[in-house]
Amino acid sequence: MSSSNVAGHRRPSRLRQFWRRSLLFRRLTAISVFLLAALLVYLGSHIPRAVSLPIDDLNAKSTARLGEEQIILRKPEIAPGDLALSYVGSKNEVADIWLDNATLDDQFQHLFFPGSPSPAPGRISYTTGDGPSPSKPEDTCHTTIEIRRAKGSAPVDALKLYQTDETAGAQRFRQVVIDAGASQMEIEVHTDPPSEGATDLEGCHKRLTAGSNKPIDLPSFPVRMLVHSGKIDLHFNPANPAVAISTGPDQTFEAVSLGDNMLRAGGLQVVPEQRATTPRLDVHPSRAESDITFSRLKLGADTLKLDIGRDSEKAVAYANGSSIYNYDLIDMIQKNPILGFAFAAVLVPALWKWIRKNCFPNMSDS
Repeated sequence: MSSSNVAGHRRPSRLRQFWRRSLLFRRLTAISVFLLAALLVYLGSHIPRAVSLPIDDLNAKSTARLGEEQIILRKPEIAPGDLALSYVGSKNEVADIWLDNATLDDQFQHLFFPGSPSPAPGRISYTTGDGPSPSKPEDTCHTTIEIRRAKGSAPVDALKLYQTDETAGAQRFRQVVIDAGASQMEIEVHTDPPSEGATDLEGCHKRLTAGSNKPIDLPSFPVRMLVHSGKIDLHFNPANPAVAISTGPDQTFEAVSLGDNMLRAGGLQVVPEQRATTPRLDVHPSRAESDITFSRLKLGADTLKLDIGRDSEKAVAYANGSSIYNYDLIDMIQKNPILGFAFAAVLVPALWKWIRKNCFPNMSDS
């Protein structure tokens, strides 16, 4: 027999002898096995898992606070000409618009400001003007707003939704700010009386302010504007302050829709306005080729939220970088009778017997 084979036979023998003679080594080995088992249980209970949507708990987390956070929809499915956001006004609702980097549609630019050159993008507002006292205070003129991706514009990489009190001060109106980044968005807005001839109602008289031009009172027909980039700020107020426009126990305003009624996107993040390294909430589809449906945009006085997902969709969710929904190894063992029996009646007693024999040889068997 070669010397290498002899050495190979001696090494296991010496290790066995060291194992038998060194109680400290055996105890350190037992501690290491215990720590390794605990680590495996911990890792087995923190494996992210996909969850079936919708989930009330996840929807409750999809909230952005006024002036602090924003909701970001990643790569929303908005084709050229498709709606990004829409609103149809109802009783007691007055809607106003502020734009940062916009121009009027050429047709309306020549109609309202004849002979003026086409201006560079600037600030435009469509707001409620002064008018006579309403003859029917139980109703108002109804404003309709449609925001679409402009034809020929770049795809929307991220659609940001948030609230700020910069424009109109810290009053408790309902508001949403939408920002499509570098993608151009087309806005069409019109305000109409609820019945023919009733043009003296609250909210009927609208005022258009475009750049340095003198504000003009608008007649009752649609106006189109093009937002080249930047924010679109929409405010919704009650015509009668004594009657709230909010609904439900959460006091939210739900008359504004993503898209037509919903919008599909590659995921959602809730991030601080002062960009942090990790989002407070990050939800993305469980499969790379899938999208998630977002709907029921809710505008609160101090919060903005929406519903995530619909039946048959699955997602993985993270909060501050940690998975919210994980596989629970212990719970799985407890619910499976075979695994439970093997763990409680075989593995644990066998492990304890091995530890007692090798680490506590003087312990009584009683």
